[in-house]
Amino acid sequence: MQEANNPHIENEQDVVNTEQQRSTRKAKVKKTFAIVAIVLGAFLLLLGGIVGVLHIKGVQTFIVGKVADKLSEKLNVDASIASFHYRPLSHLVLDSVYLSDQQRDTLAFIEQLQLEFAPLALREQRINIQQLRLQNPYINLQSTSDSTLNIQFLIDTFKRDSVNFPFRLNIDHLVLDQTRVRYNEILVDQLDVALALPVLSMDSLDVQLHSLHLRAQMDRLDASFEANLNGNLDSIFAKEMQLIFRNERLFSGDVAVYHPTELDSLYMDAQCNDLYCNNALLQDLLSQLQMKPVELPTMVSNLGHVHYRGDIRGRLEDIDLHGAFTTALGAMNVNGDLHIDTTLSHIDFCGHLSTRKFQLGRLIDQADLGAVAFHAHVDGKIDSTSLTHCIAEADIHSIEVLGYKYKNIRIDGEMYSEEVNGSLAINDENIRLNINGLADWSEEDTRLDLTIDLAQFQPAKLNLIQQYPNLELGATTYISLYTSGKTEEMLDNLTGYVIIDSLQIQNGEVQTMMEQLKLLVDSELKAGVPFHQLRVQSDYLTANLSGAFRYQTLPATIQNLLHHYLPTLIDKPTLKRTDTNNLDFYAYFRGLDSLTQILDLGVELPSLPTIKGFIYEETGQLGLQAYIPNINTSGAKMEDITISLDNMDEQLNMSVYVLNHLPKDNPTAAKLGDIKANINLTAQNDNIDLSVELGNTDSVRNEGIISVSSQVTKHLGKPKFDIQVQPTHIILNDSAWSIGEANITYTSAEQTLDIDNFYLSTDYQLITADGRASRSANDSIDVVLHNINLDYILTYTEASKAISIMGPVTGKAQVYGVFSEPMLEAQAFIPNGGLNGIYLGDVTAEAVLDRESKSILIYGEIIDSTNHKVADVTGKVIPAQKWWGLDIACDSVDIHFIDFWTKGIIANPQGRGYGHVKVEGQERKVWVTGRALAKDAQITVPQIGATFYLTDSIFLDSTAIRFPDITVYDQFGNAGTFSGGVYHDNFLDISFDLRARANNMLVMDLPADQQSFFYGKVFGTGDVHIYGDEMDCQIDVNARTEANTKFFLNINSASQATTSNFITFVQADTTSNYLLSLLQPKKEKVKVNKPESRMRLSLQGEVTPLAEINIKLGADDGIKGRGEGNLKLVYEYPSEDIQMQGTYTLQSGQFDFSLGNVVRRNFTIREGSQITWDSDPLAPMLDITGYYHTTASLRDLFGSESSQIATDRNSVPVNCVLHMTDELFNPILNFAIELPQSDESVQSQVNSMINTDEMLMRQVIYLLVFNRFYTPDYLQNTQNVGLNETYSLLSSTITGQINSWLSKLTDVFTMGFNFRTDGEGETASQEYEANFQIHPINQLVINGNFGYRYNDLSNRPFFGDLEIEYLLTPNGKLRAKAYTHTVDKYSLRQANTVQGVGFVFKHDFNWEKKSKIVKEEQKSRRDTEPLPKGKKEKVKKAKNKNNKKTL
Repeated sequence: MQEANNPHIENEQDVVNTEQQRSTRKAKVKKTFAIVAIVLGAFLLLLGGIVGVLHIKGVQTFIVGKVADKLSEKLNVDASIASFHYRPLSHLVLDSVYLSDQQRDTLAFIEQLQLEFAPLALREQRINIQQLRLQNPYINLQSTSDSTLNIQFLIDTFKRDSVNFPFRLNIDHLVLDQTRVRYNEILVDQLDVALALPVLSMDSLDVQLHSLHLRAQMDRLDASFEANLNGNLDSIFAKEMQLIFRNERLFSGDVAVYHPTELDSLYMDAQCNDLYCNNALLQDLLSQLQMKPVELPTMVSNLGHVHYRGDIRGRLEDIDLHGAFTTALGAMNVNGDLHIDTTLSHIDFCGHLSTRKFQLGRLIDQADLGAVAFHAHVDGKIDSTSLTHCIAEADIHSIEVLGYKYKNIRIDGEMYSEEVNGSLAINDENIRLNINGLADWSEEDTRLDLTIDLAQFQPAKLNLIQQYPNLELGATTYISLYTSGKTEEMLDNLTGYVIIDSLQIQNGEVQTMMEQLKLLVDSELKAGVPFHQLRVQSDYLTANLSGAFRYQTLPATIQNLLHHYLPTLIDKPTLKRTDTNNLDFYAYFRGLDSLTQILDLGVELPSLPTIKGFIYEETGQLGLQAYIPNINTSGAKMEDITISLDNMDEQLNMSVYVLNHLPKDNPTAAKLGDIKANINLTAQNDNIDLSVELGNTDSVRNEGIISVSSQVTKHLGKPKFDIQVQPTHIILNDSAWSIGEANITYTSAEQTLDIDNFYLSTDYQLITADGRASRSANDSIDVVLHNINLDYILTYTEASKAISIMGPVTGKAQVYGVFSEPMLEAQAFIPNGGLNGIYLGDVTAEAVLDRESKSILIYGEIIDSTNHKVADVTGKVIPAQKWWGLDIACDSVDIHFIDFWTKGIIANPQGRGYGHVKVEGQERKVWVTGRALAKDAQITVPQIGATFYLTDSIFLDSTAIRFPDITVYDQFGNAGTFSGGVYHDNFLDISFDLRARANNMLVMDLPADQQSFFYGKVFGTGDVHIYGDEMDCQIDVNARTEANTKFFLNINSASQATTSNFITFVQADTTSNYLLSLLQPKKEKVKVNKPESRMRLSLQGEVTPLAEINIKLGADDGIKGRGEGNLKLVYEYPSEDIQMQGTYTLQSGQFDFSLGNVVRRNFTIREGSQITWDSDPLAPMLDITGYYHTTASLRDLFGSESSQIATDRNSVPVNCVLHMTDELFNPILNFAIELPQSDESVQSQVNSMINTDEMLMRQVIYLLVFNRFYTPDYLQNTQNVGLNETYSLLSSTITGQINSWLSKLTDVFTMGFNFRTDGEGETASQEYEANFQIHPINQLVINGNFGYRYNDLSNRPFFGDLEIEYLLTPNGKLRAKAYTHTVDKYSLRQANTVQGVGFVFKHDFNWEKKSKIVKEEQKSRRDTEPLPKGKKEKVKKAKNKNNKKTL
């Protein structure tokens, strides 16, 4: 029991069992391993045997031979493998693998093929090639006769056999090293490719390109290709493809190629990111591809860098483009189909082209063309040489031609290689053009049929012309021309017509129309000889050319005829021909004035010119006659112009006759007058005789005959002229000149001119020339001058307008190298020389040739009569540059010579000049620079008449004479400043800009002139600006008047009044005289000859009481006074347009008028009177109060009631007061009578007697005419009435005459006299009175009267009044005043006189002026506002009533 339950015993049994089991398993494993080892060893032994066998060369040869034979048999080609190397289950190498195509030409040769594979993939029915490397393969692809590739049989075989092929093939790495590929004639060398074929079966291909490097060796062509490829034999996709040539990327983008193995079906779809080329790159690429040098057109280079972005689709021969080209000249959008054959010999394009801005001119190297913008549809074909067919429809939005942008152009047409049919339409704002027609030059026939409609053609605006900016044309033209034959025969076979219908020509406001112009061309054969007729028929010309001739040989015919007479000069034509040309021609002109006028040719042809002629080569005759009755040009007129040419008398004869009436403003014409010219030329046997006969019919003679003969010979194969000048006498400007016999020889081969003893002389003047002119610097022409009057010669030229030279010139000169670089040496002497009419002194000058600098050096000096050198001159002339320069040092030169250039701007310049001036010139330009001191100089400004004095420096530069702040003085020593300049263009076209600042200077000093609007002396302080040119002068003045100013405003000259009376009296219906009206002068427009120059004066002046202002209203009438105001005057000459604005307030003054040219009365103006101008100086508004002072007896007024007069004086001072308002020449007058020194009781008594308007008028008239009161009829004592009136009239007449005389002697003193008698018996009285006014200076005025009264009742026989007034301030606001007056008998004073002295202060306050301005504005508004009809009538009646009342 105990053993059974012992666990130790059980465990031991189990261990024994386990060990037995383990031993058994080990025995089984060892047995199994032994079996496997035996089998594996046997396999390895077998495999090793196989490998060993395969390494046996014979075995290798056998195997590769069998494979090659099998391949050759299956493919019907030649195949071979030189040997192979094998590494079991992983590596296979084939050497020298060769395969031909079915034409037995090499298809492929691989120097070594290396294959690495994974054998375990076979159990998955997959062949996995880890790497396939081809070393130095050569692939030869050729197109067969049916346009398929020679590799097509391989592709077809693999496709057919792949159906039963159980494996799927993939290649991890396919590497082609140093591959060569030939495609037809193209060889690509050194091609390196690395790609992957993840899926490869016989009917599909999946390609992934890791890298591809293409190195195509064609004369060192270097290109590379990179892309990611995938696809199969039906489609290949290249992503991120790049083609690089010579480090430039030619292409980048994505490309899909469908059916790559079938050229007929191959289709490409490329999305081109950038297709790039430039001229150099494309030229090199094409040169390498074509294996010959290629030079591209210039247009390709002009495009610069060209990029294309877009799509490229289609087959090789038919490509669809949809994208845009960008170039250096602009962008071009393209959308169309391009068909190119494989030989590039035929190109077809159909599609749309458009651009917004493309520089067409730069593309074709035409500077006149600019940018173009268009949209076009083009369908065209181009062969290897030309365009064979094209249909185009284009809208040209704009195109720049000659700087003008044409717009709205439409082209529709069809073109073949020798035919164009279509239309062109332009609808631009400056041209409307429509052209429709056909041009056909196919075969031997050429035809042109066109219809051209032209309207609104403005060539100047199109920049086609510059001369006629406003020219506009319009016409319809029909062209129908036909010709045939060879090119050289086409002109002779030409027939047809050109018709211009309704030609409208407009130039500004002038226009004309030509109904029709026909050009008719006829050609036909007559007896085998071509006969032509060319006719022109129009409103202006009828012409005809007809005969048996050929157009092409006409020049040779003329050359042959002229050669007969001048064989040396004119060569015989080289054109060989058997026919002759014989023709007649004529031309008749008419109605040309309308054309010359509208084209502003400056030519008139009043009569009809005619031309007639013939050429008969068969008989050797020619003739030409032209006659122009007259031609009128600007200022000149030519008459009887006759030109004839013939070959009669076995010589060539030509004559020209003309009578020339030269314009008198031309310097030459002024000297020569009307000239008759008769020119005759004959030629025979190389001898030419020429004679020119001149004559005139004017009082100044200019006539003579100049004869020259010449013999033409050959020298070194070129013409040589031996010319003989015949001795003769001619008369120029009434001076006889002699021309001596001389010989002149010109040799064209050596380019030499020899002059032998030529001279021209008159009286004491002589010019001679002798020597040789050539290209050699050693040959010279020697010219001698003796006593030549240079100024006389200048008068025949335009230079006389710019300079005048005094004194005769004597000297000599040598001119070297005339026909190369002319050089000069000369010496000259001018005694008593001068410039512009001013004597300077004796002038000595010398010119020396400096061969090193190729210039002429000039030295000269001027010495005056005191042996003082006033000027020293040095200079240089460089002929090759046409430059010259003079340095002039002046020492006390009379500056009056500048008056020649400054007339009208600065008059009568005086003084002496010092300083240094440099004068330079080149061709027609002249520059003057330097600094000159004007000492003791004076200048007068003619526009204002003032003369200024100065001593200061003046600066000169190339365009101006400048005055920098020069101090100037007037004739009284008052100072001011003067600045500015006188500007010029070679001392012509002179302008100026001068400024002056005056301080109490005499700024205007114009003499009295009844025809001038203003004159007088004006002293002022202010600024003056004078600017403009000699044709247009502007004067701006802003100044204040000063003392001693006396200014006259001559309204009488401007108004052109028909009478000088200011107030006119007429006989009324009663026996009394009434003042009825004022003169209203007629403003007649006077025609004057306007001078060329213009002037505008703008005067802004502050007038002070120190200035005396005189307004002239007639010969003896006017207003004179002193006052203040701001006036603006604008005066324009020669239009005489005057404007004046401002208000002048008088402080003192007078106005005068005459009565019947017998009695003159002087009215004293009261302070505060005003004259206001508002534009028209002839129509100022008046507000003037004046009085005429006299003494009159009150007994005349009171008559029989004179005892009631409240004074014991027989006569009392009386003022006839006149208040004038409204317009100057249509005033409203109000009169009054004042007794200034009488008591109020006397004034009251007088007012009671003069109590009606009619009585007031009678009294005023009597006081003005007779200096006495009018006695009413009921109070008259008629005994002495007539005698007293006679005395009064006589004394007033004498007084007026004396004052007239005094006014001519002085304006300081005026006086008057009165003589009166009154009463009878004990009451008789006689009174003698004198009144006077003294104005010795501007500030002082003395007025008074004195007299003697004889009267038995009077105890005061002597009487008198005196007033003295002195202005303490310039503006007159503060004055001192003193007086003494005689008193009346009823005065409370006991003394006979009363005296007084005091100060007066006057100031105008603004509110009064403002109130008046407001009232005037209200009145102006009322006057301008429209009134109802009834109210207008009331206003009109009220005005008439007021006028009657004031009169």
